[in-house]
Amino acid sequence: MKRRMVEISVIVMLLMAVVGVNAEEPELDPLLELLVEQGVITREQALAVQAEYDRRRAAGQPSIVVPPQPDPAKPAVPPQMVEAPPSEETKDERWYDRIDFKGDLRLRGEFFWVDGISSNDRRERFRARIRPGIYTDITDWMEVGLQVRSGDPLDPVSDNSSFDGGFSLIPISISEGYAAFHPNDWLDLTLGKFDANKKWVVTDMQWDDDVTVEGAMEELSFGPLKVDLYQYVLEEDKKTSDSYLLGGQVYGKFGSDSVGTFTVGTGFDQWVRPQMVADLTLSGKLHGNRVTNLLDDEEQLISDFEIANAFVTWSWKKSERWPVKFSVFGYLNTGAQGLGKEYDTGYFVRLQVGDYKKKGQMMFRASRYYSEPDALFYVFAQSDTTMASDVDGYRFDFRLGYVKKSYFNITWYHTKTVYSLFQNMDRLQVDYIIV
Repeated sequence: MKRRMVEISVIVMLLMAVVGVNAEEPELDPLLELLVEQGVITREQALAVQAEYDRRRAAGQPSIVVPPQPDPAKPAVPPQMVEAPPSEETKDERWYDRIDFKGDLRLRGEFFWVDGISSNDRRERFRARIRPGIYTDITDWMEVGLQVRSGDPLDPVSDNSSFDGGFSLIPISISEGYAAFHPNDWLDLTLGKFDANKKWVVTDMQWDDDVTVEGAMEELSFGPLKVDLYQYVLEEDKKTSDSYLLGGQVYGKFGSDSVGTFTVGTGFDQWVRPQMVADLTLSGKLHGNRVTNLLDDEEQLISDFEIANAFVTWSWKKSERWPVKFSVFGYLNTGAQGLGKEYDTGYFVRLQVGDYKKKGQMMFRASRYYSEPDALFYVFAQSDTTMASDVDGYRFDFRLGYVKKSYFNITWYHTKTVYSLFQNMDRLQVDYIIV
């Protein structure tokens, strides 16, 4: 009996030894082991969590265990996190985010009524105008632009291409290529070939909407007062002096929401050696407007062109649906000579009511053109009147907003000349324009 008791005692002691060894070095769950290695919790805390987990699992209880709080005397060491270096595209704005694609497409049906233009005194044609462009801000103070346009590259006053020539291709030419600088709030400088209509205050009777100038333009801003200066190159000749245009205008804006905004200003253009440009037209090297200024028997311009102008515009936008704009411009060629002194003045009046930027909106516009032959230089004057600087006419426009960024336009011209013998003209244009 004693012998059996001794054997049982030895077996119990051996079991206790084995269990004791395992209790001293339990195998931790890999996740708990990782937390211990990272210093988030101590080994004692990990053992307590695992023991509680094992107890709950053995008792059939949910195995959710609230981990013990770290010892405040031993602050936890967070794991080392390696942050990926930012890519070049996240450091700065992506280059393509600074690019704007702009342009427009105009489809036109056009109808003329002129005595002798055809057997029935009528003519019709269909045309298209395409003007895509790309513009980007190189920096906060520098912008560059490039645009191409359809139309005859030798015609500076029209971007239209007629549907004729047996499906021949439409020519495309560079119409804008410029750099604009804005070093501060009061100075704006543009160099290259660009659309000056975006900057100065002019009428389409003096400067056709399709003209893009070549040279430099500076705009100085002093609160409500602006000063525009420009130097445009017209023709270069290695044998003689060049032809160019120097000019500027000063205007101010004032008003209020209730009475509207008034723009009042004056300007002056000096055309240097304009005969060089007239010779290009007379020789057929420059297309577009015919020479409508007064010429002597040797086809030389009678007058110089030193043109002063004054203008007032009023815009009222209190009604979003029916804004109103009214403009009056006057012109005097102080360089007129001989017979030109009798034909040296002109004026332009326009009234516009409504807007067409949203579907269903309508705009109505009426314009009065009057220019004696030497009041303006012919070359860049409104081409759609077909009378250039020698015009006495009227224009009426109706525009109807269609789907987003498109509208219908109907324009009617009735024009005749002031001095020369030329047939009266009626011209109807029906357009669909996408911008």
